[in-house]
Amino acid sequence: MGSIELIYDFFEDHVRASLQVIERRPIALGMLGFALGGLSVFIAQALTGRLTLLSFSWPSFGVVIGWKIISGFVLAAVLHLILDLQGIKGNVAALFILFGLADLAWALALPLVLVFRVILSSSTLPATLIFFGTGVLVLSLKARSIQDVYRVGSGKAWFTLGLPYLGALLGSMLMFGLLMLKLILELVKAID
Repeated sequence: MGSIELIYDFFEDHVRASLQVIERRPIALGMLGFALGGLSVFIAQALTGRLTLLSFSWPSFGVVIGWKIISGFVLAAVLHLILDLQGIKGNVAALFILFGLADLAWALALPLVLVFRVILSSSTLPATLIFFGTGVLVLSLKARSIQDVYRVGSGKAWFTLGLPYLGALLGSMLMFGLLMLKLILELVKAID
């Protein structure tokens, strides 16, 4: 089975694709999926004028691709750790590869953004809905990948997938709260 067939099977017959990934472990295919998904998001955001932190340049593109691959690796590792601590066995390399294939769904954002830029050029709502819908699709494909690799139910896969995101949100809120507390203490100290 070639790489193109494996990508097709991921979207059409995900059980067969996950078995092939567990057997062969094509890490480069997972990294390519993250890179192509990152490229699609990068170009789609540039077309909608949403590259607020980064400019449209090669170094920015490299940062986005590096971020996608590293965050995919970290997410797969954290999810594997969470599931392994519960006694659920699976393959972290296969999970990383399937997450990369799930990121290929971001390629849908680019043609949709192009079409809606032609039809509704002044409105920003379609672009927001496109990015939100594509993000939900990618998350659902990642939850399905957890189900395929670790043989867990849908609820457990979604709950496990949500834990790292919840942890990042709570950690960010804690950091913001501590920074605000420090700022208030500095202001009180400066007043005295």
